[in-house]
Amino acid sequence: MKKKDIWISLAIIAVCGLSILLYMQRKGYVGIDAGPAEAVLQLKSNLFTNITINSGAEPAAINARTYRPKYLSLSIKENGRIWRIESSGPWGDLSKIKVRNDEATALKLGPPFLIKPQIRKNRSRLSIGFTIIGQAGEQYRNFITKNNSVVTGAKFKIIDETGNVFESGKFQYG
Repeated sequence: MKKKDIWISLAIIAVCGLSILLYMQRKGYVGIDAGPAEAVLQLKSNLFTNITINSGAEPAAINARTYRPKYLSLSIKENGRIWRIESSGPWGDLSKIKVRNDEATALKLGPPFLIKPQIRKNRSRLSIGFTIIGQAGEQYRNFITKNNSVVTGAKFKIIDETGNVFESGKFQYG
């Protein structure tokens, strides 16, 4: 009786192990459409590892499961300069990326950007800031780098209903 129980236990363990192995080998494909920009997207795979996907002609083959983004970098080359903008969230529609077995998942992100003003009033002081939002609702940092140097002092114009410039200037940080 004991030998029979041992063989049954070993068979159950082997079936469970084989099932887990087959489940982990399921693959799906993820492609990134960032328009003219080159994108590098880092996804949380599990507690200890991350997966990096680059935009390109071929979608990346990764394990089929649900992923959460960790980091996104977009870069565009123009006149010998490299412009880069980065995001570490919030992610909008990218907050959960479901990769299904033998299916392709297309991620449309990046430009054209939506620039949303943020206006705060503190007594007699008025602060105007902005948020940069991509196609999938992902929010980018408020600064852009050019050849790895931060570009500061974004310009702004405040226009009235008739199209006249009410005020213009540069953003100041701090």
